[in-house]
Amino acid sequence: MDRRLCAGLLLLAGMAGVAGCGQAGSQTAPPPTPATQVVYDTPITQVVTDYEDFPGRTDAIYTVEVRARVSGYLKRVYFHDGQEVRKDELLFLIDPRPFKATLDRQKGALEQAEAHAKRLNNEYHRAKVLFEQGRAISREEFDRYAFDHAEAEAALSTARANVDLAQLDLDWTQVTADLPEGVTGRLSRRMVDPGNLVKADDTMMTTIVSQDPLYVYFDVHEQAMLRIRRLIQEGKVKARSEKEVSLLIGLSDEKDREGNPVYPHQGIVDFTDNRVDVNTGTLRFRAKLANPNQMISPGLFVKVRLPIGEAHPALMIREQALQADQGLKKVFVLQPKDEEGNPYFIRDAKDELVMDEKGKPISAYKPVAVDVGIPGVLRNGFREISKGIKPGDMVVAVGMQKIRLGKDSRGKDFLVKARPFDPERDSWTRPVARPAADSAGGSPVATAGATGKSLIGDPAAAPAVPAAGSPAGTPKQSSQRPGPAPAHSLTRAGNDSGSNSRRGR
Repeated sequence: MDRRLCAGLLLLAGMAGVAGCGQAGSQTAPPPTPATQVVYDTPITQVVTDYEDFPGRTDAIYTVEVRARVSGYLKRVYFHDGQEVRKDELLFLIDPRPFKATLDRQKGALEQAEAHAKRLNNEYHRAKVLFEQGRAISREEFDRYAFDHAEAEAALSTARANVDLAQLDLDWTQVTADLPEGVTGRLSRRMVDPGNLVKADDTMMTTIVSQDPLYVYFDVHEQAMLRIRRLIQEGKVKARSEKEVSLLIGLSDEKDREGNPVYPHQGIVDFTDNRVDVNTGTLRFRAKLANPNQMISPGLFVKVRLPIGEAHPALMIREQALQADQGLKKVFVLQPKDEEGNPYFIRDAKDELVMDEKGKPISAYKPVAVDVGIPGVLRNGFREISKGIKPGDMVVAVGMQKIRLGKDSRGKDFLVKARPFDPERDSWTRPVARPAADSAGGSPVATAGATGKSLIGDPAAAPAVPAAGSPAGTPKQSSQRPGPAPAHSLTRAGNDSGSNSRRGR
């Protein structure tokens, strides 16, 4: 029994030793890590003009609320809802018969007053002749004739005024379009039907708004307002004041093929308010906009682009390349060489060069985060950059989520592979099919910009390989990802559990 027990214990110890040796061997010789590939693009130079965008609202230059000037029953409507009208076109008719009778009565009273005034006028002139000749007429009797004549003249004036008022009331039974000469207005619906009683200066019958031209109201913050005024004073804007500044206007549905807003309409500022709103810190601007085809209606939301300054050449990068890091805007720039001028190449875990299909070493690049400050204008998918970028820089446009910055646990830089930007393949808004695998490293090419989807958490996203001379670390070492803290907050790469699981497979 003792011999058999000893033999079993020796057998178990040998199996444990073999298992331990296998585990140690797996830790010292891990499989090579697939290389990460990103897409880069170089900046371009365009002539641009700085601008500010503001939301605005259109409004009619002439707005008329049609109300009855006299009280009465509505007799007839002479227009269709939404019809275009011009000055003095007939809209409504209020029953004119009571006003016609009133006018006739006032005319009769006027004739009586005229006859009475004529008789007293003759008596006054006869009495005046007799009084001047010193005949048998006293001063008291002459004064009576004179005052009767004056009262008759006053009554005649009152009768004439009553006739004019009656005639005016009769004219007001015909409700017309009160618009300036040469202005065309569009009617709303009728708000009262024939047979209903309308009250003078109270009943709203319809409204009229002019269509061409239109006003556009928008609020400009004080920084833009002060900048415009300074540019005008310096002569850099061709206008005598901000009231003559030209601007561009676009509707909410006017966009190009890539979904960017366009501004095909042009207007000019003709009014600014006399004070800044203390609650919002903005100044109300008003522009006049031509609307010959009446495509734009009053009350419509529009986008206002206010150019500031003159056109100037600017360095532009793709909008999708910008990354946000704690309120700052940064981009990834690829460096093809180290500090000593030696080019980077992809190496495997044994520090040996990885060759392509033609037997040439595969170039690698070191990604660096660059602060670009405050981006400028956006035009056709490109954003103006004033600092941090120079012509010829390789700016990462697709695959930023897979980049790792800094150094690994052995002090080697993280490197990536890269290819130039292809507009047909890597367009930010145009979805394309994801490639099966990269020819060199076996990992899919980053197509975050092509598909419009983030690669965060994508199982196809592989981490970068270390620089030349640094073998791949164990799963525990790769999970530490040493390096500067801002680089980690910028890359927004996925966690290391995915890479560990891939190595386990």
